[in-house]
Amino acid sequence: MSITTDTDQQIVVLVAGGGPVGLTFALNLTMMMGKNVKIIIYEGRWFVDDQGKMGWQDEKQKKTRRDQVVTLQDHVI
Repeated sequence: MSITTDTDQQIVVLVAGGGPVGLTFALNLTMMMGKNVKIIIYEGRWFVDDQGKMGWQDEKQKKTRRDQVVTLQDHVI
């Protein structure tokens, strides 16, 4: 693996999980690196409907989502 310092080339970062921590990480990385990074987020609970709109899978897709409270620690944000 080689590391390039060419400023025209983007770094590709794959984020596993589109929950609060994954999205916060992706947002912060975008703010820090700007156009020098391309972020791809993989989230198994997202889907695209017939009109092309993205949403969370639910009972219609035979998926149940747990009722949960998510808290983020100060060092995550």
